[in-house]
Amino acid sequence: MNRDRDAFTEAGAPLAVIGQGTPANAAWFREEFGLEIDILVDTDRLAYKAAGTKVATVGELVGPKLVARGLRRTRRSGVRQGKIVGHPAQLGGLMLVTPGGGVPWVHLSDDAGDYPPNQEVIEAVRAALAPG
Repeated sequence: MNRDRDAFTEAGAPLAVIGQGTPANAAWFREEFGLEIDILVDTDRLAYKAAGTKVATVGELVGPKLVARGLRRTRRSGVRQGKIVGHPAQLGGLMLVTPGGGVPWVHLSDDAGDYPPNQEVIEAVRAALAPG
């Protein structure tokens, strides 16, 4: 998402990430990956629980299809799995939260490789923020 941060901002949705680590982990992550987005931390995973994300089963973490998909994405993007921080099986998701606190769009991951294309999220932002 960081690569498309300008498109998100232009659509009306500046990005923020919530991670399970500590502030020091967030600072390292920002520097290691050259991120220019807000990174918040939630060591108790309360935001994950409130959002309804799940803890994955072994098959949802390392099933054959997931490993193959992960290898393809790694080859394409050059981004590799780093040190695991927090609960290793905690899945994530994406939420569009409006300034008023509404949540008009949510994607909760079904497995470790389940996240929507950035363009789909940008379209959801535009639809949610469209007048009328």
